[in-house]
Amino acid sequence: MQNIALRLIAFSLLFSGTTTVSLKAMAAEDNKVVIGYFSTEKQEDFEKKITPVFEAFKGGCKNCELVNLTPYDDKGNYSEKDLVAKVKSPPPEVTFYFFSWNKKANDQTKDLIQALGEKVDSGKLVIAPTGHAAEGEPGLALNRTVMGQAKDVIIIGEIIGNERMIPQSYFGPEMMTAIKAPKEYQGQGYSPLYFATRLAAVWNKRKPAEWLQHFKTKKIKSRKIWLDENDLLGR
Repeated sequence: MQNIALRLIAFSLLFSGTTTVSLKAMAAEDNKVVIGYFSTEKQEDFEKKITPVFEAFKGGCKNCELVNLTPYDDKGNYSEKDLVAKVKSPPPEVTFYFFSWNKKANDQTKDLIQALGEKVDSGKLVIAPTGHAAEGEPGLALNRTVMGQAKDVIIIGEIIGNERMIPQSYFGPEMMTAIKAPKEYQGQGYSPLYFATRLAAVWNKRKPAEWLQHFKTKKIKSRKIWLDENDLLGR
């Protein structure tokens, strides 16, 4: 009888420990923050260039993930024709969107601008860079760009040097702010991704629907020319 009792106690402890581990795993899964990434670069560039940078930016954030949603053709090149469909129907685990690009708006981008606005209205946050003109091309006001025309996209510029933005950056009041990336990544266009990764690390401190208004309020109340990531992501 004593042996049976000991076996029952041991089994009970084992089951209890397994349940605790399972509950912890489920809680971690629930707290996962997944950034849906959209680019115009080749598929191979995501693993070679973007993934290592994201891993460096996320540091100890075990719940932060970056998922590539960029549409490609059968050769691994960006396929613009499938972009709107991807924006409209992301995997259910995606928390918010990050676009690595911005460009001049035209008749061909109307559907994308509308789709982005619809996602924002549904509660999906969208983060994107200001974008910038290629060498020899004129700059643009942000209100003439895709992200500048899409509703409530969080547009982040990149600062280099003494509070200067990257040359030829698109500019306008539609921009939330401009920040610096960590020193070794400055001037390479990674500031918006750095901001998105920092946001992912603190995402669960607020309800998803609260972040957009939080950013707007911070911008309105600040007297700074540029709010940094700590200004926007703090209390």
